[in-house]
Amino acid sequence: MRNWIRGCCSVFGRFCKKWAPVIIGIELLVICTLLEWGGAIKMQALTPADCIQVVIMFFIAGTMFAGIKSHNHEKEYSQSATNLGSALSLIDRAADVLVVDGKLTNDRVAWVTCARLIARVEALSRKITTETHNLIFEAERDFQRHKFRDLLKLDGKDLNGAFFCGGDQRQTIGEFVSSPAHPKGGLSWIPTRIINVVYTFMSFPEGYEDPLRYSDDFGAKERNRMFELGHEGLREYLVFRKNFLIIGKKVLRKSDAKGASLSADDIDEVIATDLVMLEIDE
Repeated sequence: MRNWIRGCCSVFGRFCKKWAPVIIGIELLVICTLLEWGGAIKMQALTPADCIQVVIMFFIAGTMFAGIKSHNHEKEYSQSATNLGSALSLIDRAADVLVVDGKLTNDRVAWVTCARLIARVEALSRKITTETHNLIFEAERDFQRHKFRDLLKLDGKDLNGAFFCGGDQRQTIGEFVSSPAHPKGGLSWIPTRIINVVYTFMSFPEGYEDPLRYSDDFGAKERNRMFELGHEGLREYLVFRKNFLIIGKKVLRKSDAKGASLSADDIDEVIATDLVMLEIDE
């Protein structure tokens, strides 16, 4: 129900934004016409021909007003689309600049360039004014967060401190900065404010609104539907999650959370029994 209300509000908002100039123009025309006509009749200062000219004048004025508003709306939409396209392009470049010969680099200049690109992306994102464009950008940003999380690893492991000093993952910070290979004056160190820009972009911001917030979990009907469609492995997993929980490494039945840890045969037997039963939605 909440999603339906949000959808209706969104559609109504777009309708108002699109047709507001026309509606305002018509209202202005009608109001002005009535005022002028009423004043003319009361004061007997205008002839019918004069009144017709007044009506035409206000009609032209209203049309021009609506046209200007429509032009401004189209201009705003076009600028928003341009900002969106530029932001998406810069995000890809920001990720690409950190990869040299197929491997993540700790080159100071590359990280500074990446941070600058991200800063420009953030600036452009604040100029995306259309709701649809904002949704597209946020979806791309979610993808890029995932991409950067994978990118900022070497051999599947998080970067160690020596990496940010320009060193090797196999070294500690102390080993690298004390070695003869370490550049004088810390010239290879990546500035912390640069790292902050990159890692902040990668992280979910405070107050992030998850698009999954209003999604529903699988119910009994959905679990059976997955079985009918041939997704037996998925349904088996859903049955497992419905019946069991894990504490540490102990797998327990939800109905007997204080009981003993179950064996593999116990777990498989419960799942097999559930799979052959017709589930009733709670």
